[in-house]
Amino acid sequence: MVTAKKLDIRSLDLPQLQQHLTAMQQPAFRAKQIYQWLWEKSATSFEEMSNLSKDLRKVLDEGFAINAVQVNNSQFSNDHTIKKYISLSRWKHC
Repeated sequence: MVTAKKLDIRSLDLPQLQQHLTAMQQPAFRAKQIYQWLWEKSATSFEEMSNLSKDLRKVLDEGFAINAVQVNNSQFSNDHTIKKYISLSRWKHC
């Protein structure tokens, strides 16, 4: 049995995510909702995305993976600003 590799959804920027969703016959505004779940609310599964329909969450789960973010480096300044360099982990979230 050959399994198609899922696309890491975190590797897409907002315009790319909008393109994928419109190709899936979904409204472009859904991309912003998903993007917020991924980057502002730190969702680790599509099931957490409660403002999306169950059908859309299922389709997203079938075609995309949510890979973990790894902090590679942190910088702390005197004004308490924290800068972090992150990269996407390469393990597949199933």
